[in-house]
Amino acid sequence: MMEEKDEIDLFLDSQVKTEKELLQEKCEKTYNAASNQTRRDIMRTVCFLGKKKEELLKEIGLDEAALRFHIEILINSDFLFKDEKGIYRLTELGLKVLPKL
Repeated sequence: MMEEKDEIDLFLDSQVKTEKELLQEKCEKTYNAASNQTRRDIMRTVCFLGKKKEELLKEIGLDEAALRFHIEILINSDFLFKDEKGIYRLTELGLKVLPKL
């Protein structure tokens, strides 16, 4: 027996994004992350070897809240990740973009 859809179900179904909308959203997130000078500085500082939060705070000169804000954007844009040892590293995409920064 099939359940009948109510107004909430219909609303939620209408909120599903198309593949084109999802791609557009990803492009905007990527551009936003890479277009900011502070985030570029973070990526250059992390470079190939990775950096701990304390090293980034010292080398970039941001307070902890600002660093967290920028790192979250870089992680959500798939440029950066935090490994199991707490070291921030560039993703494959981050490594591809690095020479262009």
